[in-house]
Amino acid sequence: MLCLSLILIGTLVVLALLAGFAYLNRHWILRSFPASILDPVLGTALGFRVERDVMLPMRDGVHLATDLLIPTRHRPPYPTILSRTPYPKDAYSGLYFVRRGYVAAMQSMRGKFPSEGVFAPYRGDSADGSDTVDWLARQSWSNGKVGTMGCSALGETQLLLARERNPRHAAMVALGAGGAIGSAGGRYGYFGVFEGGIFNLASGFGWFLLNGGKTPGTRLEGSVDVARAVQGLPVAGLVARYRPDPTDFDEFVTRPLGDPYWRELGYISDEDRFSTPALIVNTWHDQTVADTLVLAEVFRRNWVGNPAAPSQHVIIGPGNHCDIEGAAASGRVGELPLGKNAAQPYWEWYAAWFDYWLKGEAGRKPDLPPYRFYVLGEDRWADSTDWPPRGVIERRWYLGGTGAANSAAGAGVLTLAPPADIDRHDEFRYDPANPVPSRGGPLCCTGDPAEVSGPADQREVESRNDVLVYTSPPLRDGLRMAGPLKAELYVSSSALDTDMVVKLVHVRPDGTAINIQEGALRMRYRDGFTNPKRMQPHQVYRVLVDLRAIAYYLPPGHRFRLQVTSSNFPRLERNLNTGGNNFDETTGVVALNRVYTTRDRASAVVIPEWPVIPNDSKHAAASVRTGGD
Repeated sequence: MLCLSLILIGTLVVLALLAGFAYLNRHWILRSFPASILDPVLGTALGFRVERDVMLPMRDGVHLATDLLIPTRHRPPYPTILSRTPYPKDAYSGLYFVRRGYVAAMQSMRGKFPSEGVFAPYRGDSADGSDTVDWLARQSWSNGKVGTMGCSALGETQLLLARERNPRHAAMVALGAGGAIGSAGGRYGYFGVFEGGIFNLASGFGWFLLNGGKTPGTRLEGSVDVARAVQGLPVAGLVARYRPDPTDFDEFVTRPLGDPYWRELGYISDEDRFSTPALIVNTWHDQTVADTLVLAEVFRRNWVGNPAAPSQHVIIGPGNHCDIEGAAASGRVGELPLGKNAAQPYWEWYAAWFDYWLKGEAGRKPDLPPYRFYVLGEDRWADSTDWPPRGVIERRWYLGGTGAANSAAGAGVLTLAPPADIDRHDEFRYDPANPVPSRGGPLCCTGDPAEVSGPADQREVESRNDVLVYTSPPLRDGLRMAGPLKAELYVSSSALDTDMVVKLVHVRPDGTAINIQEGALRMRYRDGFTNPKRMQPHQVYRVLVDLRAIAYYLPPGHRFRLQVTSSNFPRLERNLNTGGNNFDETTGVVALNRVYTTRDRASAVVIPEWPVIPNDSKHAAASVRTGGD
């Protein structure tokens, strides 16, 4: 009996040590143990108790499964940190806050896993979030204040909750949450899967395939060759060919962007109002970084809380989607090296933010400006009261050349002097059966193991004749940019509809060409996303292509260039150029597309140059230049 007791005690000690190790190592090992063993061991070691799958009632009678981690080494009442997810919930993701005297609540969204109801991103989610906050605030252990925390869908649900203006929703930390945007700011982004009116095929297909099921408990059976699957046509029905239960994929790809369906799903519009203090965090190579910045402005403009309290801060760092810490830790994002200053004390900020708003600790509010952002290529952080920052100058660099601009071997140039030609254009043939391959950028879920997200060498893409390339001369002085990027193009097509896909690229002295930022526009939406119109073949149109936003430094002697083409596949759904629905078609037509570079049709890229970073605020960041080659 003594031996058995010693063995049991030894086993518990080992489990406790492993539990502590798991906590320190981002909890990856926790999934190796069943909850029935781990909950009491980890709870004893770290000071909490667990209540799993508590079924919280919503106003319509549906119950949502929620895990609670309640501290046992702190004195109640406790504030609560809530995360709501469409993914398998991980109760231990809240340990960081539990050890600081918070209750951590992790909830499966409606229709996901043990939760009742039917899942649709994000129908009814604002109300569900508010009902959950009310329930948590009423508990005997609660101090009546609830904060929210999480990235991607876990961030988007916070912004949807915030428009409910629940007074118990005391603060939020929303990361990678630009997908919450709907029609606000004219974006029509919806779940982060639309860009310039074009469906983000790889990420949209990948997400709905793996996570979009509407039948709780149903999982994808077997493996899917995603790289091959995304090649399929028509796009409508693509997920249904591989997943047995229904999803909302077809609704997303077939509904017009102005359809009332989107408002019913609850995405943020310009009419929404907010009063919850928000720490909004994203990265420069997140698909939704521009949407995040627009949402922050909508949040500020439509603020109905205490006008005297600065209650929103925006942090944009290096990295891909939900990877702001990983990029700094690895020292690179994609193929772009980062400097030693890329890291920031994010979790200290998060803890201080919640301590201030949820615990009332007045001295804990983090000393952050309205905007703090990392300048890529310069390894420095900059602070600003506005976005774009004060002192930015919009400068046009005009497209032109002494010959055809097809490929990087062509004669396309970028110059500050407006073109003098009265009859000049560049042209390329866009064949939907042979689209330009995606390389870098906000790329996800392609199924290609060689996939590189974020900055990546573009030379393979630039070798194609269906890519127009315009390159600046070597910069005499460094060029720092900070703000929204856009291309003003004069274009025509032989087709009834086509896409304009544009990339801004950094060209190093050794010829390496690394993408800075990119964007696209489906030409039928040139007059607005709710006013689609076919093109008239060969008629010239002026269009603005949004290239997201960036803070980036180009050293002296380096160049930059603009790519113009009509596809970026599989990141973006191919335009079949027919002028039809596109989503239900299987055959495309080849389009002859032209970009005009004349005195009266002066195509240009608009660069938000930021020559001097103001140094007149207490938040001014120290300059640490790591330069280039």
